[in-house]
Amino acid sequence: MDDIREAAIREFFEDFVAAFSSFDGDRVATKFTLPYLAKGPGDSCNVFDSRSQLAAYFQSYLDDYHSQGCRECRYSNLAVNWLGSECAVASVTWNLVDKSGVSVTSWSESYMLSFVGGKALAFATVDHVGG
Repeated sequence: MDDIREAAIREFFEDFVAAFSSFDGDRVATKFTLPYLAKGPGDSCNVFDSRSQLAAYFQSYLDDYHSQGCRECRYSNLAVNWLGSECAVASVTWNLVDKSGVSVTSWSESYMLSFVGGKALAFATVDHVGG
């Protein structure tokens, strides 16, 4: 992986962590392009074509996580598979923690990333279910 794209992917996840800690769905939505596809468990699959829909989607998750006591997210196990020179699949394990750093929930997720102006943005995500 070349240094510029590697840095863009790491910046994507570091900025995602900062956006999450704001608990602001609009802020999190800036990490994604439109349209955006979110594949969750079972038959859960959502496609968003407006920033307001996307922000509301993320806000509902942020509100739920906050109500569970989550105050911060952390990622680990970053693995990247390149899809040519313009896209990559980046997989991470998320760990949401409370104010004392105790884990509240965790899961793995993959992000389909494209590079726009040297910046990585996600156009689709897939939760790793049962794996």
